Amino acid sequence: MTVHDWRVALAHALGDAAPRDRVLRRAVVLESVASTQDVARDPVHPAGTVVTALRQHAGRGRLGRSWLDTADHGLAVTIVLPDVAPEELAIRAALAAADAVRAHLPPGVAGACGIKWPNDVVVDGRKLAGVLCERCDGRSLVGIGINVAQREFPPELAPHAASLAMLDGTADRLQVLLTLVDTVDASFRRDWDVAVDSYRSLDRMTGRTCAFQTPSGPVEGRVRRLDPLRGIEVETEFGVQFLPAATTSVVPPPGPGRYGGVDAQA
Repeated sequence: MTVHDWRVALAHALGDAAPRDRVLRRAVVLESVASTQDVARDPVHPAGTVVTALRQHAGRGRLGRSWLDTADHGLAVTIVLPDVAPEELAIRAALAAADAVRAHLPPGVAGACGIKWPNDVVVDGRKLAGVLCERCDGRSLVGIGINVAQREFPPELAPHAASLAMLDGTADRLQVLLTLVDTVDASFRRDWDVAVDSYRSLDRMTGRTCAFQTPSGPVEGRVRRLDPLRGIEVETEFGVQFLPAATTSVVPPPGPGRYGGVDAQA
């Protein structure tokens, strides 16, 4: 597939044939970029724009983490939206990513797919997709990275990452991109109460024992309650602690099953 192929497909999906109330209306497709998020920050791209590239080689995630080079295997997209309240943005973006991934997995695997706070998409503890939400110049930017066609990952990531191809799902990046366009549109038009209920139904951490890294050191405990924007409430041996989202990260478990699986137990 070429840049031209992607542009034609997106133009058809977002153009005159699309519903008039569609949230997304235009696309920017590039051959290679450091980060689609950085391209989308340019105010020349209005709300309703999809920014993507055949290759992203220096993307970034939460807390300054870097994203793996997509090469010809991963999908990197930034969606430009009107300014949305941070909590709403986080929930709707996570739902859009999860719905897109689930649509391209076999039914049994899709049922195990869910959201690891705040907005990673996981299956049995292994990450399939990540989301980065930012606000810039009166717009919201939603960066979504999806592992599509990878057959292996670097040793340090292999225990904690998976791709659609590795799970017998769809391995065509353009197909996944077109689905993502639809799920973003649906997620940001969904009734708010329905969106919140959907997020909770896909939560794969509440009630489970997880480990976290915080500025004051590691914390481990049973997750009591979570908020995609504010943080997470954890019951530890020293009492209940609230861990702010801005400074807290989840420590990958030593093996699959501590979060992310339908039947995983603490």
